[in-house]
Amino acid sequence: MRVLVLGEFRADRLLPPLLRAGAEAVVLGFAPRLAPFLAASLGADVLCGELPAALGEQDVPRLLAHWRADVAVPNTGCPGQEQFLPLYARAAHQWRTTERHMPVHPEGFAELVSDKVAFQRTAEERGWPVPRGVVCGAAPAVRAAARELGLPVMVKEARSEFHAGRHYVRDDGELGRACAEVAYPVLVQEALAGEEYGIEFLSDGSPGSPGSPGSPGSCGSCGAFGAMTVAWPVASLGRLDAECAPGRRVRVAPAALPAHVQAELAGTVRDMTDALRPHGPWQMDFAVTDEGRLAVIELNGRLGGVSNMSWAATGADPHLAHARSVLAAPAGGLRAGPPPPRRTALELPVLSGTPLPPAPEGTGLILFPGSPANPGPLVGGYSRPVLTVPEGREEAALAWLRGLPPGTLLNSPREAAGQLARGTRGLREAGPLVLGPRQAPEPDPNPEPDPDPKPGLTREGS
Repeated sequence: MRVLVLGEFRADRLLPPLLRAGAEAVVLGFAPRLAPFLAASLGADVLCGELPAALGEQDVPRLLAHWRADVAVPNTGCPGQEQFLPLYARAAHQWRTTERHMPVHPEGFAELVSDKVAFQRTAEERGWPVPRGVVCGAAPAVRAAARELGLPVMVKEARSEFHAGRHYVRDDGELGRACAEVAYPVLVQEALAGEEYGIEFLSDGSPGSPGSPGSPGSCGSCGAFGAMTVAWPVASLGRLDAECAPGRRVRVAPAALPAHVQAELAGTVRDMTDALRPHGPWQMDFAVTDEGRLAVIELNGRLGGVSNMSWAATGADPHLAHARSVLAAPAGGLRAGPPPPRRTALELPVLSGTPLPPAPEGTGLILFPGSPANPGPLVGGYSRPVLTVPEGREEAALAWLRGLPPGTLLNSPREAAGQLARGTRGLREAGPLVLGPRQAPEPDPNPEPDPDPKPGLTREGS
């Protein structure tokens, strides 16, 4: 079986289950020197090729044919690749046979997570909680929307990705510059004041799959949702700000939510999965405003930076879970969600190359340096190591944070201490999102262990 991975994002974490199953893996990406990196990381040679920077409707079938793929796996976490998802969805529908398949979100969901305008319209139609917003096709409409909503506002290009195409506008001067720079149509939204959160999912929502409504295995508690969607713990991304760069803040998982927000979030996810049947990994960014209101900021049809905390907190790596779901498709589906969080995972942005002292006894430190499969630190100039803190080791972790030399963290030690306290509280209080009364699937009786940081160990991830 030849598995073609479309995108290099954390391929060193996606590939191991595929290689152990005897698959011949091929990875297409933007990054140079990807093959030597994967060979050194995995201890096995992996064939790599270039993923074109631009793809059209006929290019994807040609790629699949050229590389003689039996299974194709969209892996769109790197900048510039997220907009390929609708193309992959359309190609999968035409390419799929009894001998080959591409586990990918259906076209409707792929369009929704790739188009901010489409998401806003669908959210308003279905009653999902989103910020107030106005779709605009030209500069005069943007100015009118800003007057209606009141400054500050967010101006987002329909096809924007996490690294470009969005503007936080505080005054008329910034509004004018945004109007001149954006590609229309755009979504103008109220700028929220509150706390930002993220949560990652893995879905097997194809018609007739295990977990589809009315079929055996549909579940609703312990982190599992409707048409078999499993969820990792909610992560706190810190307070919303004008930079709109949560990756530069101190982040932590798990995080507890107010009960009414947790219930509304579960209902929203249930409606999304029932209506759109996502198939593969996806992510939600949402806010809890200072007034206590839930607001879904955006959906992404991929895994992202939160997956490091998801892995560190639970010991279950979402990238490995994604690979295992690929091996199970099309018949097996998802069997179980991640276990409950075992420890607090505190993500600490530091300038790339900044040394950190060993983790205090009883805790762990996972480094995530830049690599061809994790280009963010190379591009942004900072990395995001994760300190793992089991219950009972909070004071040791707090002393470690306070003892860091000045300037080690991009953020203040006070912010880090506050997020550590939030994560400690979440470890004790945060429960799984509950969708309904039916039971979650039984845990895998023969689980394949994920790489797991041991207490006191400093190790590298990607």
